Amino acid sequence: MIIINSAAYVIPEFCNEFGLIPPCFLPIANNKLLIYQVETLRKQFSLEQEIILSLPQDYELSINEANLIKSLAIRPIFVPKGITLGMALLYVLNTVGYSECENLHLLHGDTLIEELPQEKNIIALAKPQDDYAWEYEESSKNKLIWCGYFSFTSARSFVRALATTQGNFTESVHLYIKEMKGIVFKEVENWYDLGHVNTYFRSRSAITTQRAFNSLKIKDGVVWKTGNPSIKIEAEAAWFLAIPSSLRRFTPQMIQVGKNKDNNSFYGTEYLPYLPLNEIFVHGKNSAIFWENIVNLISTYMKESRCCFKNETNTLEKIYLDSVSIYKDKTYQRLDYLVKQKSIDLDKLTKYDSITLPSIRDITEECVSTTLNLPVVPAVVHGDLCFSNIMYDSRMNVIKVIDPRGLNNKQELTIYGNQTYDLAKLCHSLIGLYDFIIADEFELIKSENVGYKLIFNVDSRIEEIQEIFLSKSMLPEIANGDVIAPTILLFLSMIPLHFDNPARQEAMLANALRLYSDWKAI
Repeated sequence: MIIINSAAYVIPEFCNEFGLIPPCFLPIANNKLLIYQVETLRKQFSLEQEIILSLPQDYELSINEANLIKSLAIRPIFVPKGITLGMALLYVLNTVGYSECENLHLLHGDTLIEELPQEKNIIALAKPQDDYAWEYEESSKNKLIWCGYFSFTSARSFVRALATTQGNFTESVHLYIKEMKGIVFKEVENWYDLGHVNTYFRSRSAITTQRAFNSLKIKDGVVWKTGNPSIKIEAEAAWFLAIPSSLRRFTPQMIQVGKNKDNNSFYGTEYLPYLPLNEIFVHGKNSAIFWENIVNLISTYMKESRCCFKNETNTLEKIYLDSVSIYKDKTYQRLDYLVKQKSIDLDKLTKYDSITLPSIRDITEECVSTTLNLPVVPAVVHGDLCFSNIMYDSRMNVIKVIDPRGLNNKQELTIYGNQTYDLAKLCHSLIGLYDFIIADEFELIKSENVGYKLIFNVDSRIEEIQEIFLSKSMLPEIANGDVIAPTILLFLSMIPLHFDNPARQEAMLANALRLYSDWKAI
């Protein structure tokens, strides 16, 4: 039997970031920690072994969380709140039942170990980097600590130990060691503790680096970024260097710019132990009040960006022409590319949720016309102001933006542009729920009668957050709801970019139709 112990909520510092969630649902690299934990356990143990997940009794699973648990084929057990770790384990074991000599594997809900030890009677150890109230193993010469994984050959003996100590987990393990003897203490590599603020962000940086391949490395407090085409990296670096000093409080500090040994462009910025808004939005359970504060912080950044605009020779004309190029020319280019990819008929009538809609070409033309009729708002623009590029620090209540575009559509370096594009990018995260698609948290229905229908399983909390956003006006003379048309164009133009994931491509198309249908129904 395998038990992931996650029957208590995250520590108060994390509640400020994510709301009240169990530690196994903490986000890592745009996934929930639970996914990585189960992946590791399945790799180590036979698929026949049941995985039990303990959760707080008063925790309400979202539809997406319930679907995730079902897809992972694990069994949730809801444990009464306010009891110790040991009593929670005792409750789980008595609820599911156990046999005399059944092997018992325990993994703490805030812990990830990439290579679990093979031995059956074992306590995993690791080297700590912080001074928390760890349980140090006295027999260890190198001051190693219990790092959250235990394997016992007798479930009944461990239950007896839990009962004897009245649910004191640490004392129960020591008692089990004395009774069973022959316990192995094994030091493990690649241990990630996500239960404390410092260790959580250090673990995030390590896992992000590991899974980003060669484009992103985080080392010694610096984020090193490289990639192709080089002009993209050069533009991002140039944007950070060129923005006015009053905007630098909204960005990480630039460390270095240059070329590596392969003559590829790179730049380095300070690593910020903050969370990207996309992970908070998709995986957290923060209140509408929290998100209204976030929207207000972004609004302040956008206002400051408008104040920094300098009308130099032909700048306004260039911004307008760039808007036409981005909203119109680029969208049609992407659709032409899509036709070559998937042989889609752009002139065929579409259907969403059993409602017949215009063709993709007609929808595009209407959205382009509406978008280009919006006032041009000149500003220092980020160029990709979606949630994944906005970091939030709850301690200081500030945001930082990363990964700017720094290019116009002619591939010229610039910090200026039309701020309606930044607002549309924001809308495409908040109203378009782009980050839910990227996290594969959606259900797509496709049939002759229905056409497309996209289900996000969002709750009333998300709907309230969306209403708050739509009720505001973050740009002069433009309400937030006025950028639905350019948001639709963003989804249409993104379809061919996800050629490696046909399911997401169809979700992008369905989402464009969903937004159009809702927009026309207003």
